[in-house]
Amino acid sequence: MMNGTSINFLSKEQSTDGTATYGSEFVATQTCVKQIMDLQQTLRYLGVSIRGQSYMSGDNESVMNSSSQPEAKLHNQHVALSFHHVKEAVAANMLSFIHIDSALNPADILSKYWGHQQIWTLLPTLMFWSGDTADQED
Repeated sequence: MMNGTSINFLSKEQSTDGTATYGSEFVATQTCVKQIMDLQQTLRYLGVSIRGQSYMSGDNESVMNSSSQPEAKLHNQHVALSFHHVKEAVAANMLSFIHIDSALNPADILSKYWGHQQIWTLLPTLMFWSGDTADQED
């Protein structure tokens, strides 16, 4: 989301054969970090100044805590590159990683099966924006 407008969404089959959710979630988190870095660089090329940090949300508390706490250590070596890439971005204050409950996560609308009543409150976040995005406060 940028200025209240959804600009990017990625949903794909995981490219790794991780047997544990922790490892595959870290790979997905690294993909998100790379997309944020790419978008920030593209905006800079277009002359847009980036103020503050970006926000990344996830519904896996273990991944969020591991990447946000400096004292966290990696116990699964097969996700080492993803782990360190995400930790580096968080430590550099490029982005803030926050936990969001799966039932409140608008990204889950397109990646899981939901009934209409379950997601109706999340749809306005993605589909309906009232007002001009240029009037957004900083």
